[in-house]
Amino acid sequence: MSASVLLTSLGLVAETRQVITWDTTENSQLLSPDKDFAKTIFTVKNNGLHPARILKATSESNAIKSILKSRILEPGESGQIEVTFLAEGKAAGLHHNKVQVFFEGHTEPLATLHFMVTIPKLIELTPNTLIWDKTKRNQAFTVELKLDDRYINSLIGIEYDEALYQVLLAPHKSKPNQYQLTVQPLVAERPFNSTIQVKASGPTLSQVIESIFLFNSYSLAD
Repeated sequence: MSASVLLTSLGLVAETRQVITWDTTENSQLLSPDKDFAKTIFTVKNNGLHPARILKATSESNAIKSILKSRILEPGESGQIEVTFLAEGKAAGLHHNKVQVFFEGHTEPLATLHFMVTIPKLIELTPNTLIWDKTKRNQAFTVELKLDDRYINSLIGIEYDEALYQVLLAPHKSKPNQYQLTVQPLVAERPFNSTIQVKASGPTLSQVIESIFLFNSYSLAD
């Protein structure tokens, strides 16, 4: 999507109107799980008769770093803004990052750049939290398990306390990347919290771990 902005120069000719155009103001990327950052380039062009100066490109997100490749744009020249999203510690899902670009002579940003980065959920567990109370302390729960087959091709293990629970794994009849887990308590007295760890791997990923969180709320009242 291209975008254009009219700005008024405060240089030698106060009434000069310059047209600043962008190749796009929106970029999207799917972050590969073997990468911890995503990078994109936004290109801006000065179509006016006088130079334009980019003062800064800022974001409220501490995961975004912006580099101005060119600050002064002569008439007819283009410049680039490099935007990097740092994914370390970020949850899976869509991260919509905004970068505001300020030009000389203007207190308000003249452009907002959008960099949408999707971090894939490699192992999806629905639900990922199971809670037992007094009324259903021995109830069995089912969990839907889905592997992102773009990156994961093998379910390599499920770890849990076999003295407390039985976990049964049933593959989907037609979708090899989907399973159903049945979690059945084996004893009435169980600790307040524990986990089931689901482990998988892929061509470039030796091991990915996702947890199901188990809570026995009744144990706090006993």
